[in-house]
Amino acid sequence: MIRLNKYLAQVGVASRRASDYLISEGHVLVNGEVATVGMKLNGDENVIVDGKPVGKMETKEYFAVYKPIGLVSTASDEFGRETVMTLIKTDKRLYPIGRLDKDSEGLMILTNDGDLALKLTHPKYHLEKEYEITVDKNIIPARLNVGINRIIKSHNNMFWIVMYEGKKRQIREICWEAGYRVRRLARVRIGKLTLGDLEPGQFKRIQIKDII
Repeated sequence: MIRLNKYLAQVGVASRRASDYLISEGHVLVNGEVATVGMKLNGDENVIVDGKPVGKMETKEYFAVYKPIGLVSTASDEFGRETVMTLIKTDKRLYPIGRLDKDSEGLMILTNDGDLALKLTHPKYHLEKEYEITVDKNIIPARLNVGINRIIKSHNNMFWIVMYEGKKRQIREICWEAGYRVRRLARVRIGKLTLGDLEPGQFKRIQIKDII
């Protein structure tokens, strides 16, 4: 037996946490009945999400992607904006792990492995994400209130910060409150994985061992 949220994560629908949300909102049917959070499957049920049948468990795939400025970092966008998913052509149902706002750039991971998504995004796993920030003038590190995050180095109008759990536009707000305007914000590392020689819009296949 396998919990429904884990099954949905393993077949690439969404992370376990996101799958629980889909289940609780009535988006998931099992053998024609509305699913409930916590239910278990034996593996031969007919599972449908938002009217589309869910396939059986498939081979896991992992990609490192350099998201350029201008793309939305979600799997789809209600306003029809171009998303990071357009960078990779595959028949697998991938989804992005972690988010970067439209005006930011840098490293993202696309995968159909929901278990990995949980490990990379849940605060309890304490996975480092490193960002490179350029602002409009030379910085004084002591003026930047980074809370539990930490500045690992700085030079003139650039600094590098490590975060474990980021809120939407948190770095930009930290800079704004300190009197700086962000000119460029790029995520350069997730765990052990770095951007390396990737250019904006490029991607490469990776393995879990490259990340954690």
